[in-house]
Formats: sequence, structure tokens, C-alpha cells
Amino acid sequence: MSEFNVNSIVLTLVENNPVRQFAANPNSRVAAIKAKCAECMGCTPDHMERGFRASISECSSDSCSLHRFRPYQREKSLEGQKIAI
Repeated sequence: MSEFNVNSIVLTLVENNPVRQFAANPNSRVAAIKAKCAECMGCTPDHMERGFRASISECSSDSCSLHRFRPYQREKSLEGQKIAI
């Protein structure tokens, strides 16, 4: 593997890793929640667990105080819901 390929892989890891994103922007609430959820699913600054986004989306830990704020949730459909006019 060339040095360019290795560097681009490392850069992608940094850009997509929620734990590292929070370290780069510690004042962001969204980044903090993403990082905590990612850590809970096994991610570290140097390792991203395969499928962690799906695991966060499907998280069943209702006792977690961040559960209702967790990222990567599927959008709720408005179909069938009544909207007041």
C-alpha cells in the first residue's frame, strides 16, 4: 500500500470517528453525544467498531439518559399521524 493510501485511510478514520471529532470540538453537545454513544458501542479514538452507527440506532438501553438524544435514529414517519391545522 502506498504512503498516499495509508494517509488517506488515516484521515478518513479521523474525520469519521465521533470520539476524535469530539476531541477536536469539545464544546459541541452533538459531538459529545455521538462520542459517548460510540464509546458505549466499543469505539475508541484509534478504533471504530464495525457497524457502530446501526448499533446506536438500534440501542435498547432505555435507562441511559442519552437514549432519546442518540444519533443515527431513523426518521419517524409522519404518515398516518394527524396534524392539527
